[in-house]
Amino acid sequence: MEVKVEGGDEFANESYALICQNIFRDLGVRTSIEDVYLFIEPREHVFILSVRIGRVASPVKVSDIIQLEPERIKILDERYAPKLLALLWDRYGDRAQQTGRMEIGLQLDEQEQAALNALVVYNPRDDLVTRLLDGMDRILPEGARVRYPLPSPQRITLIASENAISEAWKKRAEELIRSVSADV
Repeated sequence: MEVKVEGGDEFANESYALICQNIFRDLGVRTSIEDVYLFIEPREHVFILSVRIGRVASPVKVSDIIQLEPERIKILDERYAPKLLALLWDRYGDRAQQTGRMEIGLQLDEQEQAALNALVVYNPRDDLVTRLLDGMDRILPEGARVRYPLPSPQRITLIASENAISEAWKKRAEELIRSVSADV
């Protein structure tokens, strides 16, 4: 994960780069981040923070975590047991009965088995965006509570300030993010 900080003095830029590294490491998302860009304008108290999402683990399907038997399901990975149970109860109601810690009684025909195996139990990308936003909130100064998101498929970008965010800052942020994206 590369971190680039601009706009502040040398000490501020280095400090913010270290803060970004530490926070995203602590949240366990560094391996899913390609780069982080932070622009600081201390005189106007404006901060532009942009994170480019990189590799994300594949979604976990039911077939990845169970062993399907004629009248029961054996859970092979306990980490996903609560999500699997919620999914089964939502989909099959009272037909799905937990008979043991890692076992669920459920009778399914062949079509239902195929449909069950294809269901997604957990998608890491959904969780990643929430964790990235949490990290960004920790990085941005406490007083910068006025936020404006800049939507992009590859990046999560926020402009933050103590004051209302002007159209000029929105345009400047778009230009900065375009230039950072072009550097890659």
